[in-house]
Amino acid sequence: MGGIATTERDPARWRSDVRALIGDRLHPLVAIVPQFSRYTVVSVLALALDFAVYLMLTTTNMKASLAGVIGYGCGLALHYLLSVRFVFDAAAARKAQVRLFGEFALSGLAGMAITALVIALVADMAGLPVLPAKVLAAGASFLVVFALRRSVVFARRDVPAASP
Repeated sequence: MGGIATTERDPARWRSDVRALIGDRLHPLVAIVPQFSRYTVVSVLALALDFAVYLMLTTTNMKASLAGVIGYGCGLALHYLLSVRFVFDAAAARKAQVRLFGEFALSGLAGMAITALVIALVADMAGLPVLPAKVLAAGASFLVVFALRRSVVFARRDVPAASP
């Protein structure tokens, strides 16, 4: 009973116990699960806004392509705001907000390019149905963009030690 209470109060001890349980090799993978989970929720919310704006604008006889771009932009902006607030530590990246948003948007465009490439390979070239192609594309894009945002856009930048 004493071990459980101690572990609950001491995060370092808890992490040590988890690391021992899952092993050092799996620890880095398991350590990103909470952040990945938050990122997933934020992505779903951004996608819902994207679709809602898209559907609303297409009912006004706006061109579907323009409605798609506007919807995507709204989703991207929401994703950025929620990512900065709930998913990533923007201050640790030590970047100006304009640069951070620019890199965030570029990573979104990378995701769009991956989506187009996977759909082209799976549906157009391999001849598989479009729905599985879109699902594969969304999964690949989601994983690559998360990795880019975690390792590049919001990467922790330590301040170099001052020289004596």
